[in-house]
Amino acid sequence: MLRASLLISLSLLALTNGFAPLQPRLAVPASARLAPRPAAQLPIVQRSCSSPAASRVCHAPAMMSEAAVTETSARSAVKAVGWRFTAGVVTACTSLFFTGSLATMYAIVGWDLFSKSITMFIGERLWNNVDWGKDKDAQGDSAQRSLAKAIAWRIFAATNTFFAAAVLSKGSAGAAGKIAGSDSVIKTFLFFFYERAWAKVPWGKVVVDEASA
Repeated sequence: MLRASLLISLSLLALTNGFAPLQPRLAVPASARLAPRPAAQLPIVQRSCSSPAASRVCHAPAMMSEAAVTETSARSAVKAVGWRFTAGVVTACTSLFFTGSLATMYAIVGWDLFSKSITMFIGERLWNNVDWGKDKDAQGDSAQRSLAKAIAWRIFAATNTFFAAAVLSKGSAGAAGKIAGSDSVIKTFLFFFYERAWAKVPWGKVVVDEASA
């Protein structure tokens, strides 16, 4: 009997706990809430430049605006006058040697001084607009550009000298050919070294930023 009463009491106690009203949920203070986990930061990996492929990337030059080197009109004029004096001395020697006449020599040199001073200035201004052969790092002309200028100018100058010598020597084509031929050989080399010397002169050169132009 006692055992039965004990079993009944335990059953009633279990039923009472099962149907007990739900307790209200206590509010959790904000300070007790879990803070959000910060985002995981990726480790910083330093690039190694030991391999050849990585070295090309590490040491690649930064993209910079290209700069063009141009020459002023005053520089072109001084170059034309300076060369005309040098070339005039050579023409005077060859003209006197092949014609034997001072009058003819003076006439040929005068013709060259008048015609070629202006044409060389124009040629310098035209070449100034050609970017080929300009060494932008050293701000000077390359040897290939100087050689091309010497050959191009000599073709025109030799034709001019031959015509002047033939007319002023009273139609002596033989003397005119000798003067023009000897001038072509001597002055081509002289003009090349003349250009190489001027390539190292910074006066009259202007660096223009193509990106801002």
